[in-house]
Amino acid sequence: MNEITPDILFIDEEQQVLNKLQQLLQDENWDCHFATSPSQALDFLKNNSVDLVVSEAKTTTMDGTQLVTEIRNLYPAIVRLFLTDLATQDDIVKALAEGQVQQIIPKSSMDQELKEIIRSAIRQSTQQKKHSSEFQILINSIPLLPSLPESYSNVRSCIIGDEVNIEKMADYISQDVAIASVLLHWANSALFGQRFQVDTIKKAIIVLGTDIVENLILSESVNRTIAGKLPEIKGFDFLKFKKHSMATAVLARLLLKSLLPTDFIEHDRAFIAGLLHDMGKLAAASFFPTQFEKAIELAKKTRRPLSEAEMDVYGSQHAELGSFLAEWWALPPFIVQAIYWHHQPDSTPVHHDVVAATYVANLLSYQFHYGSNGDTHLRGISDKYRDKFCLNEEANEILRAETDQTIQSLAR
Repeated sequence: MNEITPDILFIDEEQQVLNKLQQLLQDENWDCHFATSPSQALDFLKNNSVDLVVSEAKTTTMDGTQLVTEIRNLYPAIVRLFLTDLATQDDIVKALAEGQVQQIIPKSSMDQELKEIIRSAIRQSTQQKKHSSEFQILINSIPLLPSLPESYSNVRSCIIGDEVNIEKMADYISQDVAIASVLLHWANSALFGQRFQVDTIKKAIIVLGTDIVENLILSESVNRTIAGKLPEIKGFDFLKFKKHSMATAVLARLLLKSLLPTDFIEHDRAFIAGLLHDMGKLAAASFFPTQFEKAIELAKKTRRPLSEAEMDVYGSQHAELGSFLAEWWALPPFIVQAIYWHHQPDSTPVHHDVVAATYVANLLSYQFHYGSNGDTHLRGISDKYRDKFCLNEEANEILRAETDQTIQSLAR
């Protein structure tokens, strides 16, 4: 199956700039189109499908911010970039802050760096097309999708194929006291059954395994980065959110362990999926807090699940947003699927057991009162999944006790 060739429209009144772009991009498998005025660009867009617009920020006939705003209003699914010499000018920076464009590219970067920025924007556009038009509009209102946390990227760089440089990984982790502390707490928790104290990062990596270490670092880095910028949102408490995520991770691992006692890879995958399943709520709280707060209020008022209220307010919901972010970061497919389908496990095309464990763990976490997490509507677990994981009153009490023990050990 051949990949669809992306269409890019470049807008600049200086023909020499367009010529330089044409020369720079001639070897790329992209259909590049060029316009020398806003009117020419808008005429072209009326009759042609475009994935990406790269526009000069200043033109003589129309302000560049007005042009991209008009493009956003008429064609909200198109990803928009500014090409400019004036990256510090107030109205251009404002255009970025308001989501009129996703990125500002200095003309001094018209080299390999520009190609990489365009590749990234094309990847974003391609991923958006898997979703509804409402979701594309929502995503294109976000000024700039966050990049992978540096701490996570550093740890990933220590893994090449099946080879892991544990010494180098431990060194990276040790440089961040907060993340090192989180790993040591988990490595010494009841969940991983340690009889002896884990007192070094290297031992923690060995006990937890590199997959869990990677994703604990990802979760902690994302939480720390986004939580520091979160506005106050009525009905959403970050500490409760974090506690709910931790409890869901513990429960998902316990559930998968009961289902497949010897499949240690699946145990770890369930833990990771549980930890990251609500990542979309953090993104919603950060990217569009006003709409997210309205959705929380609506869910509470109508006594419906938050995801249904989100659909009413902004045409998408946190599971879709979280899975998109996971895809954007190229996280493993089981994480993407678990995030997307953790409310509808029957619909997942792959990784059925991990998604099912995440679904049940999420609901049990609410039942055991681990964080309201913005969702106050208590949903029951379907009989199909109660049977799958042999859930009854006695099993629930055991799960609750083991979860309590782990959460308490992490709090010490």
